[in-house]
Amino acid sequence: MDSILIFVVPVIGLCGVIIGALIQAFFNRKNQKVSHLTELQNKSYADFLNAASKIAIAQRNNDRKEVENELANLADAKSRICVYGDSFVIRQLATFLRAGGTLQTEQEILAFTHLCIQIRNSVGLSDKNLISQDISQLLFSIDVKDTKTP
Repeated sequence: MDSILIFVVPVIGLCGVIIGALIQAFFNRKNQKVSHLTELQNKSYADFLNAASKIAIAQRNNDRKEVENELANLADAKSRICVYGDSFVIRQLATFLRAGGTLQTEQEILAFTHLCIQIRNSVGLSDKNLISQDISQLLFSIDVKDTKTP
């Protein structure tokens, strides 16, 4: 009986170590995958916002060459958002583009503001006290309200 215990105890310990290592490797791999996806999402969101801002400035300055350069960056960021982005962000991005996507009208600015809020929610910055007027003020120096204009 003692000879069996001498053999069984180390085997059980070894099995525990192996199972623990496998579980740790599984969760580590899963964590890395989620972390990489989050990084891809954040980069695509930032690249989109950066390109959209540069296009808006270039349009106001009548700099057609800069607009053309940034349109390629914008298209790239949009495609990455379609692949890696949160579904609510994709839906709000589509709403912004349906509104015109140029940041020239109040409706477009409001849709872009909602897109920014949705991106904040997607990355975990959900703040119930933040209103769209504050975002539009920061981005465009105007207060856009969530009501339709006549």
